[in-house]
Amino acid sequence: MKQLRADLEDAKAEIKAKNNQIDKFQQLLDQQQQLNLSTNRQNEKLLGTTTNNPLSQDDIPLKSDDTDVLKPTEGNYKGVDTKTPKRGLFGWLRR
Repeated sequence: MKQLRADLEDAKAEIKAKNNQIDKFQQLLDQQQQLNLSTNRQNEKLLGTTTNNPLSQDDIPLKSDDTDVLKPTEGNYKGVDTKTPKRGLFGWLRR
């Protein structure tokens, strides 16, 4: 009887681990689908060939969907070019 209970506990632990794996795979699949959708939108925007199909529930962008590569991010864009003009090879002649 003790052996059956131990086997049952092992089976429960294994099922719990498998359920955790399934949850992680589902999350990764959702992320992959969102990335594919975002990539397709960006490709359509870049090519200028947007479809005329109405948006489905899955096509509506999420509020946290900040995947537009054409927009500068807040952290690395200052909005001002600080480049100095190049003088070139014969810049010393203009003095």
